[in-house]
Amino acid sequence: MKKFAFTIFITLYSLQFVSAQNFTNNDKKVDSILKLVKTQPNDSVKVANIHFLFDYYVYKDTEKAKYYADEEIRISKKINYDTGIANGLYNYGVYYNTLDKPDSARVNYLKAHDIFENKKNYGGMFSASFGLAILEFNYGNHNEALKLTEKNIDIYKNKIKDSVRLAIQYDFLSGIYSAKGNYQLAFINNLKAVKILEKTDKEIRYADALSHLADTELDLENFNKSLEHKMKALSIYKKNNDKYYETTALNDIGNTYYYLKDYEKSIEYLNEGLKMAKELNLIDIKKILLDNLGKAHMEINDYKHALIYINEALNITDETKNEYAKIETLNNLGQIYNSTKKSKEALYAFNKAIVLAKEYEKPSALEISYFNRSATYTNLGQPELALNDFKTYTKLKDSLFDIEKIKQIEELRTIYETEKKEQQIQIQKNEIDLLNIKGRVNKLQRLLLGLGLLLALIAVYAFYQRNKRNKLAKEKAESDLEFKTKELTTHALHLAKKNEVLNDLKQKAKVLKADADSDPGYQMLIQTINFDLQDDNNWENFSRYFEEVHKDFNTNAQQQFPNITSNDLRLMALMKMNLSSKEIANILNISSDGIKKARQRLRKKMGIDSNDSLEAIVIAI
Repeated sequence: MKKFAFTIFITLYSLQFVSAQNFTNNDKKVDSILKLVKTQPNDSVKVANIHFLFDYYVYKDTEKAKYYADEEIRISKKINYDTGIANGLYNYGVYYNTLDKPDSARVNYLKAHDIFENKKNYGGMFSASFGLAILEFNYGNHNEALKLTEKNIDIYKNKIKDSVRLAIQYDFLSGIYSAKGNYQLAFINNLKAVKILEKTDKEIRYADALSHLADTELDLENFNKSLEHKMKALSIYKKNNDKYYETTALNDIGNTYYYLKDYEKSIEYLNEGLKMAKELNLIDIKKILLDNLGKAHMEINDYKHALIYINEALNITDETKNEYAKIETLNNLGQIYNSTKKSKEALYAFNKAIVLAKEYEKPSALEISYFNRSATYTNLGQPELALNDFKTYTKLKDSLFDIEKIKQIEELRTIYETEKKEQQIQIQKNEIDLLNIKGRVNKLQRLLLGLGLLLALIAVYAFYQRNKRNKLAKEKAESDLEFKTKELTTHALHLAKKNEVLNDLKQKAKVLKADADSDPGYQMLIQTINFDLQDDNNWENFSRYFEEVHKDFNTNAQQQFPNITSNDLRLMALMKMNLSSKEIANILNISSDGIKKARQRLRKKMGIDSNDSLEAIVIAI
């Protein structure tokens, strides 16, 4: 019964690889998506939602899943969305694979693969290639399945760098090696998958890897260890309400209890699995569970129920037209008939099993058929035929033993070559890494040198441009200052000259007034001159020009000499311009004596000694 675990292993993968996500029974999410797709416009988002619905229903209702695969392709064609078309074709492959229709599955996987390849969609290529690998495995083409899987491992190690999908491929590779009888290689790849997945948050993927590790332990006849892994996987599936994988785990646990000769426990778990398989309409798994229940009931001599289960399993192989899967069921049927003394019926079953085992080159099943047919001929009183079958059985057994030894040698050689290849790859990677580091260093050095030269040129150019701008700005500032200084000087001299003229005019008006017997016109002229001489606007205009040339002069003077007044500042401003006492007197409209007195007062307020130059101190402010 051990080989049934491998069929479960592959059936499980035929659904498992549909997505890199863990799809669980998330009814709320499904309900919301079902409502959403009814109102969504036809676009890639709607196609993605329909794809999700396919993945959800393929575990539960294959016909609903088929409907969503149809919808995915129909809408994708309508909007010219090639990736959606490819995904839909891929889903067709999954659908037909679950129905055990390999030709239809293969055609759709290949179509999907071609589209993905044209789009350079490595993830899609991987999925289609994986589907094909599963088909090849299901029909005994293990070497072809091995090639496809190794190709996928290369994609996920070197092109996409996806640790989860890489682990899935290692896990699947272990199943291929198990089927080939290379259990050590199977165990090695199982462990690779488990070690990768236990470090991720992909809980269900981890459970899958544990489940397959349990299958390998079963092959190595480590039954208790196998049971431990299966029980842990089952608890994870139940926690996530993952009915499909829960069903497969129940079958495998029942199978393990069978080998532990605890037939009561075996039947308990197998019945629970069968109930779920019927509810979920999982045909292939249902067939395997029925086979296993038949064998378990044979061990407790309950041939009535054993026959019911085996015949039901045989009916499923007829419906699905899976002749390969029929071989073991026919052997089981023949053994039941032998045990119940129905030799003719047993002979019919073994004859048919032998024909199929030869056709599909299944020597292990052929060995069982000849051994049991030998017993059937004995029961029928045909000792010569019984002896011939027993001799054939012995040859097959010896041949299988030799094959087993050859497999073990091949396995050891493969392990050695794999390790050697991995070492060579690691050495090459180290050399490449070293060359890459040297290349990066050289490239970095050249880049830094080039960058340094470029920065130096930029710096020189920037320095030149800055100096040029500074020189131009300085020349402009000097030119502006010179112009403003000239303008200020001109304004000051003009003011001094104007005041001088006005004062002369005023004196003449006074003389004319005296000669003209107090003519009121002269008095008005004198008043007008006085008003102009005292006009603050003249001084404000001058101050504005002065501040443009001598910025912050008044502020600095007041900070250094707090006792000075606004009239003192006027005097100091005119002294700053290096004007003569006469020019200052004319501008301030005071006499020469008045200038002397003003200078003395200013010197006193500033606290300047008589030996110090008042002009020099003022000019320095």
